[in-house]
Amino acid sequence: LHYYGIQIDVDAIEGDKNYIFTQAAASATWAVQHNLNKFPSCTMVLSTGQQGYGDVTFIDQNNLTITFASAESGKAYIN
Repeated sequence: LHYYGIQIDVDAIEGDKNYIFTQAAASATWAVQHNLNKFPSCTMVLSTGQQGYGDVTFIDQNNLTITFASAESGKAYIN
């Protein structure tokens, strides 16, 4: 009978990165600095609870803008 030890470096395991952005004041353009170092997917939820549809423009791997047809407030779920 043999026993084997396994060591896992938890700090070396990186899970999926995500960020929640809150736009409190209604605006047609949301400037988001997420610092995820990737080009993430975005889901927008308006303050009414409905899903929002806006144009996402990636500035770089850490910044993006979301542009709506009219001023909106709510959250952007970025992952």
